[in-house]
Amino acid sequence: MKKIFFLLLCVLVSKFSYTQDTQKCEESEPNYINRMPGFEISDCKNSDYNEAEFIYYVKGKAEKINKSGKYYDIYYNKQKDVTQKYSSAQIIENYYNAIVKIKGKTLADKKTTLFANINGKEVYLKIHTAENSSDAKSYRIEIVEVEQMQQDIVINLEEAIDRDGKAALYGILFDTDKSTIKPESEKALQQVIDYLNNHPKVNIIIVGHTDMVGAYDHNLKLSKERAEAVKEYLVKTGKIDTSRLDSEGVGPLCPVSTNEKDEGKTLNRRVEIVKKLK
Repeated sequence: MKKIFFLLLCVLVSKFSYTQDTQKCEESEPNYINRMPGFEISDCKNSDYNEAEFIYYVKGKAEKINKSGKYYDIYYNKQKDVTQKYSSAQIIENYYNAIVKIKGKTLADKKTTLFANINGKEVYLKIHTAENSSDAKSYRIEIVEVEQMQQDIVINLEEAIDRDGKAALYGILFDTDKSTIKPESEKALQQVIDYLNNHPKVNIIIVGHTDMVGAYDHNLKLSKERAEAVKEYLVKTGKIDTSRLDSEGVGPLCPVSTNEKDEGKTLNRRVEIVKKLK
């Protein structure tokens, strides 16, 4: 049985050619894929969990998918002493051939967005090059190994609601610009179900919030749809009586932080559970 330890892109690249990688990006590549020979890593923006949007074209029509999981964003520059020329097409074809060799496939007409099952995980790869370059000086790849996020933040719903009359939940996650609840939201939603089961006389309002990016009317509609999606989950999965639940969306109207920074936007995108008075 064959085990995939790496993909052969062109030729095996000696360890010596990696010694000029920028220090912060040492060992930033996944162990199942290497790079084009003669290139070094100039930058990387990897994370244990992130969301990535892949836009590609099929028969001239734009397609878009959003995937979440372990994320690699790696930038390669050609080493100064390398004289061999690699075209953009050659770089893309190398990655494509390597993926097809392990029974993967291309999603895009131009073979820039690829998919394969590797080591038991769904892996999506996007290749960014200078289009039609006959001597590419750099290129970039994004890779997402699809997996659920580890939920690190846990809130005591009962304590928060008793103290403030509400609780903000950041563990309820949605697909980008959609009201589809992600599977990794299960733990946070189970907390709400447990709270309502332990307090059978409590009724709540589920309130959706967004950041201020995009049109106001769109965000308002999206926040309402997300609140309604949570309500439906609590009814269908948690068997909570629908009469105990109301849902509403306020879009960007109630920020808890500035929308001028990414950190603030993240805090503003949330679902709140508000206790109704009898």
